[in-house]
Amino acid sequence: MSMMSQGLHLLEGCGQVLRLVVVRLDIYRKVPKDLTQPTLTGAVISVTCITFMLILFTSELLHFLSGEIVSELYVDNPGESTDRIPVYIKISLPRLKCDYIGLDIQDDLGRHEVGFVENTNKNPIGEEGCLFEANFLINKVP
Repeated sequence: MSMMSQGLHLLEGCGQVLRLVVVRLDIYRKVPKDLTQPTLTGAVISVTCITFMLILFTSELLHFLSGEIVSELYVDNPGESTDRIPVYIKISLPRLKCDYIGLDIQDDLGRHEVGFVENTNKNPIGEEGCLFEANFLINKVP
C-alpha cells in the first residue's frame, strides 16, 4: 500500500468518525413507524398547530400586502427662520497657495453659494502656504 492510499484511507476514517460525532448530536431522532402509535391527542395538537401557523402566516401576508403609503410634504421658508448656526473655520494649508482656496456653501434647504467671499480671510504662510479663515451662518435643518 502506497503512502498516498494510506493517507486517503486515514482521511476517510476521520470523515466517518466526524460524521458519527455530528449524528450523535441529533435532537430529533428518527423512530421507526412500527414503534410509534398515533393518538387522538397528538392529532388534535398537530391540526391545531398547523391551523394556527396558517392563520398567522395568512394574516401577516395580508397585513404586508395591504401597506398604506403616507405622503407628507411641508415647506419651510428659510427666510423666516431665526434658527441659524454660526460656523467658524480656521484652516492652515501649508502647501496650498491662497489663490486656489475658495468656499462653497450648501445646505439641505436648497441654499447654495459658490465662491462665498463674505467674512473670509486668506493670509499667506511662507512661500506656498495659506491660512484660511471664514465665518458664516447656516440654517438649522428641522
